[in-house]
Amino acid sequence: MSAVIVAFAGGESVRRPLAALAPQCEALGVEVVVAHERGSIEIEPLAALYPFAHWVAAPPGSSPARLRTLGVLASSGAVVACTEDHCTPNADWCARILAAHASEGEARVVGGAIDVPASAPPAAWAAYLLDYSRYMPPLDGAPEQASDCNVSYRRASLDAVGDAWRDEFHENVVHAALSDAGVPLRADASIVVVEERHVALGPYLRERVGHGRLFAATRVSGAAGATRLRLAAQSFLLPVALVARVVARLRIRRRLGGVPNGAWPRLAVAAAAWSMGELAGYVTRRPR
Repeated sequence: MSAVIVAFAGGESVRRPLAALAPQCEALGVEVVVAHERGSIEIEPLAALYPFAHWVAAPPGSSPARLRTLGVLASSGAVVACTEDHCTPNADWCARILAAHASEGEARVVGGAIDVPASAPPAAWAAYLLDYSRYMPPLDGAPEQASDCNVSYRRASLDAVGDAWRDEFHENVVHAALSDAGVPLRADASIVVVEERHVALGPYLRERVGHGRLFAATRVSGAAGATRLRLAAQSFLLPVALVARVVARLRIRRRLGGVPNGAWPRLAVAAAAWSMGELAGYVTRRPR
């Protein structure tokens, strides 16, 4: 098995997933690949602490999706698991991923849960709710998607749809290609990472605009003008819809009361920022 960590959150956040994976690597022989922008991480002290990690440097300005591609290309395991440096895998993460891929004969995508510390500050809660509430445990029913913060594949399946990710590894594009190839998506609630990202609201809002724009542009690549206009019109209602989805998910999971009050206004602003990005992505041909 290979574990690919996309390092983009900054600082020394990558220490947490590496520390969590260290005993798992020793016990199971897991390969760990860290993909990062060149110059963004001081490698030497981390390499001394975590000698099992392989470091893949990309040019400055590389997107997380590009980093993910480079990490997957540099890995060699028969099972490839992906996460990011703001997520800490549980102590049994690798073992449960291997078990999930060994338990059935069919090749498949296995998505896990993403949790958040109850003590996280309001801005971090807002970011978590917007980005990852669909993966909040307990996972119930059929999965809506699998997040590239906690997802795994058989390498043979990824190789079969290589054209979908050789440039940039976007989860929605890759999973659509795998679905078209007959590879199903399965959720495993026992495979858990904890999202522990430090969030400064201003930079986060700018990031949401950019990611929303990229998502929309990828979604409508090659689409007719009428489709773009329809989705652009719908984007004006998206902030309300996004917050409503979060509330519905929390009610189903009986975790609505655990959200700090200060998270809600920040969530509303973040949802509006994402929606602005989607609108821009639908009405322009290429994201800047």
